[in-house]
Amino acid sequence: MFVPPPREERREELLDLPQVDPVALRTTLEDLSRIHRLVGVGDAEWAQRIADWPISRPFRMLDVGAGSCIFLRSIALLCRRRRIKAILVGVDRSLPILDIARSGLGSFPEIRLVQSDAVALPFPPQSFDFVVCSLLLHHLPGASWEGFLRQMAALATEQAVVSDLRRGRAEYWITWAFTRLVARGAMTRNDGPLSVLRALTLEEARALAGRSDWNPQLVRRSFPLRYRMRDRRSG
Repeated sequence: MFVPPPREERREELLDLPQVDPVALRTTLEDLSRIHRLVGVGDAEWAQRIADWPISRPFRMLDVGAGSCIFLRSIALLCRRRRIKAILVGVDRSLPILDIARSGLGSFPEIRLVQSDAVALPFPPQSFDFVVCSLLLHHLPGASWEGFLRQMAALATEQAVVSDLRRGRAEYWITWAFTRLVARGAMTRNDGPLSVLRALTLEEARALAGRSDWNPQLVRRSFPLRYRMRDRRSG
């Protein structure tokens, strides 16, 4: 018997409120970093991309909604191992988040931080090889999604990639249980399940891709409990 996904929820997450307790914010970013280390979202794929990258060519990446920059730090280390010059930029609209991220970048001069709204990025077209965002789309106003995806695609010479949670009943309850097992912060435990309710189903993500001139066939399920969409095939 088909069970429909839960109703979409647009209630704001605590992370998106105008005033966020700095201790709670730091704990949430530490929770997200811990979760990334546990599940390693996309790490193997990016390791292979960098292994295949020409050593003579700089690797340019923009991470929109970079948070604590744990992902960009992993990319920087992969590039160092291959002796590839990395030009990495992390964007976030929150100054407190950028301050927390900056505190962990003392040994990563190849990573630059920029404060900007995700829907109005201050870069000219084709400024980067890859433009990525993870767990960001559901934070943005729905009316901005198509323009945001078109903007990402215009900035990338190789590929734009979006990864986000899938909305579904199983996804909701698994996230609810997982955040209570792994997360230390009350904000993470509140926002994790709510993020699932704010997210798209796989079918909705494919429809959005089509409306945004991305390739719906490249919108696929992704571990864990996510979908991943790409604007075009690369490599």
